Amino acid sequence: MKVGIMQPYFFPYIGYFQLIANTNRWVFFDVVQYNKRSWMNRNRILHPTKMDGFQYIYVPIQNHKKGTLIKDVKINNDIKWQQEIIGKLTVYKRMRAHFYDQTLDLISSILNHSYTSFIDLSVRSVKLICQYIGFDFEYDIASELKIDRNLVSVPDDWALIITKKLGGNIYINPPAGVSIFDEHKYENNDLKLLFLKAKLSPYKQSKRKDFVPGLSIIDLLMFNRTDEIKDMLENDFKLLSKNQLLKDQAI
Repeated sequence: MKVGIMQPYFFPYIGYFQLIANTNRWVFFDVVQYNKRSWMNRNRILHPTKMDGFQYIYVPIQNHKKGTLIKDVKINNDIKWQQEIIGKLTVYKRMRAHFYDQTLDLISSILNHSYTSFIDLSVRSVKLICQYIGFDFEYDIASELKIDRNLVSVPDDWALIITKKLGGNIYINPPAGVSIFDEHKYENNDLKLLFLKAKLSPYKQSKRKDFVPGLSIIDLLMFNRTDEIKDMLENDFKLLSKNQLLKDQAI
């Protein structure tokens, strides 16, 4: 069984969903410190006027103490963030994106819901997007797995311990953070360690000449049929060992 583990993100890019689509069990990793400088609570969509640019969408987070775990992070609902996001998505209407209506209905169904915690928003949004695209999504939330933190001595212990607890024999990680993984340790525990690197191949973004890669999954949904998206999720990436990834990054 193939396991993937990542922190919860806000309408993440295609690579996140490629990792989900190519694992049998997904784990939202919410038991580490929230990093306000990360991409967890924000992402990018096309800019309404800059033809090669982007704009941010985000969910506001309440002030919290340094060291607060992701599972305890709360959304600041004093800000009307849902309406702001829906307003920004009108850029795709002006571009006459073929799947604007369907995608807006999907995103609206996600946003028109009461959320208190950030993890709840992330889980529900990913779940509904996976259902819309049409692939199975089996997931766990790390804080509910009751992992003994005393067993974790170095960062890559988390993925090893969680994969073994779930009965997996293959762990797949995104390319970021490759340096923290000890391949031999995984081999000694009868686990195969692989890394999924998204190719981010261009697709037509309306009449724009210059493709803007790595945007939120929302952009992909606006311009592509679900069968085209499934094909990208299942094929448009490289699956590499640690050594292969390091060589690929050096090219």
